[in-house]
Amino acid sequence: SPPDHFHSAPLSTRNRIASLLLEITTRELFQFRFMQTDPNFSNFLYDPSSRRLGLLDFGAARDFPTPFVRDYLALVLGCANRDRDAILHYSTRLGFLTGEEGVSMLDAHVEASYVMGEPFAAREGGAYDFGSSGMAKRLQKHGQVMLENRLCPPPKEAYSLNRRLTGAFMMCVKLGAVIPGRDLLLELVEEVAKEVADEEHAAEDHTVEERAN
Repeated sequence: SPPDHFHSAPLSTRNRIASLLLEITTRELFQFRFMQTDPNFSNFLYDPSSRRLGLLDFGAARDFPTPFVRDYLALVLGCANRDRDAILHYSTRLGFLTGEEGVSMLDAHVEASYVMGEPFAAREGGAYDFGSSGMAKRLQKHGQVMLENRLCPPPKEAYSLNRRLTGAFMMCVKLGAVIPGRDLLLELVEEVAKEVADEEHAAEDHTVEERAN
């Protein structure tokens, strides 16, 4: 059944579904760099007997370029760490900002980024309570300021990506889930760092081989 059919299930079941939703969403983007971008509830089916989550309808699936994904992961980490400088740096590098925005726009952008990073932030106890977060209302408030003061449209990759990521968060809100996200983010950061290191080593080996020949 779709995840929203379990909104009155025991918390352990709702947390299991939300954890799977968050994991598959982040792994699709940061590990596979290929994401099904439609967050409609009916595109996901949870099987209570196997405790597995299935994805349906890949008509809205798309791939994302590696440089964009790596910078976006750095941005998400900055959001989770409430690192204003990192948020502004990677937001400008990715094309969310031009670098010429006024204070009100920058403040709204950073505050909205903090909200998006909350599920992945370090906190006592580890778990994030989506149900009591008020995430949607806070994002709407900051979003209105951003709409009024934006100097450039978001990068084209961001429309579908943000829709899926926000959709996953809203599913977790609807389920009233209380789950940790920090370890998942740090695991992905570590995997990407290893991938980059392997690529650099391979490039160095290739250079040495060329010189030897």
